[in-house]
Amino acid sequence: MPFLKRLSRWVLDDQRAWLAIIVAVFLLFLWVYRALVSPSETNPKDYVLPTSSTSTSIQKHLIEPSDSDDVEFESLLTTDPIEEVEQASVAPPSIDYVIKPGDTLAKIFSRFGLSRESMYSVLEADQEYLVLEPLLPNNRFTFKLDSDGQLQTLTRRIDISKSVSYVRHGSGGFTYQEDIKPIRYTQTSIHSKITGNFYLSAKKVGLSDNNILIIHDVLKGRVNFRKDLRANDEFDLIVKNGSIDGVSVGDTQIEALQFKVQGKIYRAFLHSDGRFYDQDGNSLTPALLRWPTAKHYRISSPFNANRLHPITGHPAPHNGVDLATPVGTKILATGDGVVTRVATHKYAGKYIVIDYTGPYGSRFLHLNKILVKKGQKVKRGQVIALSGNTGRTTGAHLHYELHVRGRPVNPMTAKIPTAKSVPADQRDEYNRNVVQWIEMMAKDEPTVTD
Repeated sequence: MPFLKRLSRWVLDDQRAWLAIIVAVFLLFLWVYRALVSPSETNPKDYVLPTSSTSTSIQKHLIEPSDSDDVEFESLLTTDPIEEVEQASVAPPSIDYVIKPGDTLAKIFSRFGLSRESMYSVLEADQEYLVLEPLLPNNRFTFKLDSDGQLQTLTRRIDISKSVSYVRHGSGGFTYQEDIKPIRYTQTSIHSKITGNFYLSAKKVGLSDNNILIIHDVLKGRVNFRKDLRANDEFDLIVKNGSIDGVSVGDTQIEALQFKVQGKIYRAFLHSDGRFYDQDGNSLTPALLRWPTAKHYRISSPFNANRLHPITGHPAPHNGVDLATPVGTKILATGDGVVTRVATHKYAGKYIVIDYTGPYGSRFLHLNKILVKKGQKVKRGQVIALSGNTGRTTGAHLHYELHVRGRPVNPMTAKIPTAKSVPADQRDEYNRNVVQWIEMMAKDEPTVTD
């Protein structure tokens, strides 16, 4: 069978040929693999794939090799791509969120997969500031996370001029920071007449309810706004407004006012201490109470704006005084004003915020029962709540804060309005302002000054 013998030899030869092809292909792949993979510096047995830019360069040299490129090609093969990745580190993710009706911090943290522990740590830092809540629709929050998705910074935009942030520190807690842009202020004169009643007339020229309350409180000892005012009685104001890049910021502040009532002129002027005085420098601003209780209770924890946390060493200010009041103690409004907030905080408990005439305001924390509502007007000495032990406390007490122009001060030592005159060493400054404001109010047309 010569044919079968030739066929068997051909099959054997073909097997050797295929084996040779397989070996050649394996060697080719092995060469390519060694060309594309470089050993790590820490362990020569560990291999890492090069970056895409390195691979592209290698492919270019493989396709178009030249003698002049030998050194550059060799350096590409030995480049450690880990170093390139470390140098091009990716910025931590950031989440911008606009508050919607019905949102709560707990819902927002859950939506973004943030832990309750981080939320509680932020709220703990917020206890002395109370700026995170209540959430209002269209408020803007920014969450900055690390590479593991853990919260590093929570920022709330208060307005165009101010943002507040809570920043995680090395011990795991958060510290409070402010970012404030400079504001340009202008003074404007307003001239108007009574039509109907003063409230409606004041609203027509753009005054807020708080502005109207200030005017009433400053002049109530000399003018009866219900009985004395008549149609066409004139009133003039000097107001100050702030702006950033042409955008209005904050509330309108009254600096001077003048009423012509039945032929008589009544004036009031704001001094740098935040109080109103008449033309002779006598105080017109209602006085404040030093204590928010009828009895002077023991101060269990004093005001300390520079306090450091005993464990972390990071800033942890105490922006008020703690009074050792038993549960149920009557709490008094320390001035005439308006209740601007009634709320509950995980750590501050039930609390009230009141804005007084002028630049003053106060906060009352850890209450047991609140006896006023948001928007309600209160008088100095009025009972507004009963003290308690709500929120995070080590015992029943009242946390009381006094603010001047939005900044906490020591309520036990701060200078508060009393029935007195402008100090002698400040009379020159006060008199200069009075002359300027009277001239502005005397002009028929509105005037604006920086």
